[in-house]
Amino acid sequence: MLRFHKLAAIFGLGLSLFSTTVFAQQAEADKVKAALEGFNAALSSLDIAKMDAVWAHDPDAILVNPRDKTVTVGWDAIKKNWESTFSIWTELKVSKKSGNVHVSGNTAWATGVAEVIGKTKGGDAVNSPTFETDIFEKRGDKWLLVSHSAWRIPQ
Repeated sequence: MLRFHKLAAIFGLGLSLFSTTVFAQQAEADKVKAALEGFNAALSSLDIAKMDAVWAHDPDAILVNPRDKTVTVGWDAIKKNWESTFSIWTELKVSKKSGNVHVSGNTAWATGVAEVIGKTKGGDAVNSPTFETDIFEKRGDKWLLVSHSAWRIPQ
């Protein structure tokens, strides 16, 4: 009977540690989702200051937008890319339709499909689903983008 109680106690401790880990990972995944929502809000607002707040200002950060012909590397170049991108839009709305978030330590990645709806300054209406991959690093208690890649899905 004593063995049973010891096994039950060990099992209970293991289950408790597992539950704590699962809840902690889910909490971090929720923070990454919030960071992703902040990124989409920055895009939708066409506000470079909001974009500035969601990115790591690293020399090796990476950006590839659907209209890009090359990979943009480094925060200074990324900021210029966003300024150029924002300059063509009068309206832009970006929202996630589906996606997955995975957290591993201080790194997280999100993949999924986003819906891009907007109007260019030239008057063209855009309604385009894109496949996106975002990589985040945890800095202190904040998740920051270190890589964003988006590709138009052929229709």
